[in-house]
Amino acid sequence: MNHPLFSERRIFKLYVLVWLIVCAVHATINVIIYELPLELAIIDSFTFNVLMFFLGLSVWFPIVYSDRSKGRMNTVFQIIFVGGVIVFMWLFLGYQFLELIFPEDVLNELFHRNALIIRATVGGLIFMIFVMIYYMLIFYNELEEKNRQHETMNRLLRETELNALKSQLNPHFLFNSLNSVSALTITEPDAARTMINKLSEFMRYSLKKNEDALLPLREELKNIARYLEIEKVRFGDRLLCELDIPQECKDMQVPVLILQPVFENAVKHGVYESIEPVTIRTYCRMVNSDLEISVINNFDEDGSQRKGAGVGLANVRNRLQLIYNRNDLLTINKENHYFEVIIRLPQQLTR
Repeated sequence: MNHPLFSERRIFKLYVLVWLIVCAVHATINVIIYELPLELAIIDSFTFNVLMFFLGLSVWFPIVYSDRSKGRMNTVFQIIFVGGVIVFMWLFLGYQFLELIFPEDVLNELFHRNALIIRATVGGLIFMIFVMIYYMLIFYNELEEKNRQHETMNRLLRETELNALKSQLNPHFLFNSLNSVSALTITEPDAARTMINKLSEFMRYSLKKNEDALLPLREELKNIARYLEIEKVRFGDRLLCELDIPQECKDMQVPVLILQPVFENAVKHGVYESIEPVTIRTYCRMVNSDLEISVINNFDEDGSQRKGAGVGLANVRNRLQLIYNRNDLLTINKENHYFEVIIRLPQQLTR
């Protein structure tokens, strides 16, 4: 683990600034309280604070590399031992340096018994401040690392769930289409061949876009057009479509393949159960910076109730929940022989 005070330049600059302030305060105390000459006060302050400046940096290494697996008491003893060594080195090196500059009587005045005890106590307090700061930094770094791991796991889980949901779409549609092709090969071979070609185009597009999380609505609409062309091979004039899409909506971002299961649901519960033409109407508008898409189809209520709901819309709801972390983005209205699915897609996350 890198030294936290060297992790960013601004942090190290702050560390230097703090010690400059400490030096100034120490020199002032020497002059005012202990009535030392200004030169002696400054040299004494500078010597001991510069030493603690570097010794304080070294405290990080025995703390971060201490063997905490052997228990809390063992860690406490390690810290006390390191603290004793640091304070001893601080006093010894400081004395040795000042001995080179000042005569013995001045040193005796600086290091008489009471002053030595005070200096040792101050050194111990400074050491404990370093210990507390470093442990706070270790705790903060470990918390940040856990948060990053948690976010990474959540992101991977969301991606896995999204991929699982997307993987359900194509096979579900593919199986239905292949069953229809199988039926058409007997009654309408040309229609079966046309449907296979269009199905190939649809699957090629789906595979190419499968890795994209979001894409412009205009691209999704092209995909829907391919899907409807395939269904029209089966249902002919029984399947009608109307689109009312303002130009401003076509550039908005939508999840890939989010509309296909909605249209498939409309075909399944509308056209399948009706001998009359079924119209699928698609409207789009901007609502408070969100894209709102509405898909409406008429249906036979009795026939639809017998058919069942399927997994398409539940799949869409789950994908919206995973992508936008909201559960209110899909609304279903069912009344007066009309079935409406409203999807609201926030744009703040995608722009």
